[in-house]
Amino acid sequence: MSSSKNLTILYGDDEESIAEYLSRIEQEQIATGLADLNFSKMDGRNFNEGNFFNTVMAMPILSPYRQIILTNPLALASGKDGNKKLLRLLESVPSTTHIVLVITDDFERKDWLIFGKTSFLRKWAEKNSEKAEIIEKRKPAVGMMRDWIIKKTIAMGGQIEPQAAQILVTAVGNDTRAAKQELEKLLLYVNYGRPIDSMDIQELVTGSASVSIFDMVDALASGNAKEAFRTLDLLMQDQEIPVLFAMIIRQFRLLIQTREIMDEKGNIATVQDELNQHPFVAEKLWRQASRFRFLQLKSIYRKLVEMDFAFKTSQPDSRAALDVLIADISLMVQD
Repeated sequence: MSSSKNLTILYGDDEESIAEYLSRIEQEQIATGLADLNFSKMDGRNFNEGNFFNTVMAMPILSPYRQIILTNPLALASGKDGNKKLLRLLESVPSTTHIVLVITDDFERKDWLIFGKTSFLRKWAEKNSEKAEIIEKRKPAVGMMRDWIIKKTIAMGGQIEPQAAQILVTAVGNDTRAAKQELEKLLLYVNYGRPIDSMDIQELVTGSASVSIFDMVDALASGNAKEAFRTLDLLMQDQEIPVLFAMIIRQFRLLIQTREIMDEKGNIATVQDELNQHPFVAEKLWRQASRFRFLQLKSIYRKLVEMDFAFKTSQPDSRAALDVLIADISLMVQD
């Protein structure tokens, strides 16, 4: 994991791959026996300029370098001249400190939402390639997920039949983190003693999630609040609210992009290609997006962003907030 460059920008939407990369770094540090002295994890949302400077400038002990993982680095770019401030901090990082900036991003049709071609941080990293490297971690294409699942199962110490792997793809799409979570559950179920088969998938994998989210949005698009509440209750039996809320945000982000494609005279194939979706998912997105106006979807997404901020900065009643959201959307589509 060592590199001649002491600044790495690790970004993308493949949370599982990002987590694996960071885990390898941490394990390498633990193996040295000096992790307590030379390894730090930081969150840009909880650190200010002074904290950052003091941490990265500290000299390594009995090691050629200190290793730091910094999540949410762009939080350090807030305020007046925030971009310039963050770049000054990065330029001050000494050669004795290796730092990984972790940016969880979303691919919006043709470019990354946060770390895209116009990102000030990307431009700086490309200009300073002698000290900075960029590593992209993007979710596999849906068509590659069956092989990904088979290889991942083997890496986890088990086996899965190809047909079962394909059924799992139908349930989780190209969400690698969800796929891994399902595989952990399935491997425990078969006790690592035999290959996971199609029946195992049908019995244990609810589907769940993505299919039920589609069901809830179908109800919302029809103005059927009662059915939307019923589906939400079912979803909450299998998912924690933060996970469920993230799935709802993702669904409406996809619907906004699908509606844009529709308004640009694209078709279902365009949705499949540009949004990297399975054909049946692309068809469902197309059908659902057709029930909303673009401005309605923007308004819903704005509400979701506000809720996300509230969840992260205070302690609202999350279930009550979701109930209000469902009621508001149901009324909106009836106008």
